[in-house]
Amino acid sequence: MFKYEIGFIGGGNMASAMIERFVESKVIAPEKILVCDKNACKLDKFNSINCAVTFEVERVIKECKISFIAVKPQAFNALKDIFEDNVKSEVIISIMAGKTKASIKEVVGNDYSSIVRLMPNLACRYGEGVTLAELSSICDSEKANIKKLLSALGLIMEIEEKDFNFCSAVSGCGPAFFFEYFKYFFDVCMEYGIDSKSAREMVLQTALGSAKLALSKCDSFEQLIASVCSKGGSTIEGIKVLEQSDMCNVVNNAVYASKNRNDELERF
Repeated sequence: MFKYEIGFIGGGNMASAMIERFVESKVIAPEKILVCDKNACKLDKFNSINCAVTFEVERVIKECKISFIAVKPQAFNALKDIFEDNVKSEVIISIMAGKTKASIKEVVGNDYSSIVRLMPNLACRYGEGVTLAELSSICDSEKANIKKLLSALGLIMEIEEKDFNFCSAVSGCGPAFFFEYFKYFFDVCMEYGIDSKSAREMVLQTALGSAKLALSKCDSFEQLIASVCSKGGSTIEGIKVLEQSDMCNVVNNAVYASKNRNDELERF
């Protein structure tokens, strides 16, 4: 019997978003979660929502049925000595960028812990995230339990491991790319003279409404664009500028720059 249902090694932004959502959605009781981090202030935050906390990695991999690895990829290999002969968790779930299941297995060491790769994004904090998942190494009952847990975070997309680095660059890094885009709209509103509160609300609500509109339909993006544009209207004039810009290459280059960094992280 395990003392805790799930444990986290690392309590950074992504781990915090996931844990807070798990607790808030009541998909798991906070008393069944153990969080490990070297930062006492971070642990105080988790303790305040009734999660158990520890400075010892060994406790997580011994006392938790499922252990999430939420450390930086560059720091993971240093845990090998701690993992050796200490892992009791049935499932090890990595949310590290770039790290393959094979490289994770080398550090974990044992043959009975199943390895799962996930890549959530920060919108999971509000149940609106995208969680990429590679679940091929777990049995059907384990898969059902993990998917039930992850469902609290938003959309779950099962993909093959070979696609992880690219898809992570889209959904995992994507929020920052969209924020950058939103910022340009915000800045032009500010330059015009709109107050910052109104500008922020207008930009973000427009983005939210646009996403909901697109999700409610099966239309292509071209059809969605056409639905907003009218011949001789104002929208089409702005679209012409965007079409004539280098936006296509900018987005392509941004996604592949992040994807290539994920490839590099495999070697750490």
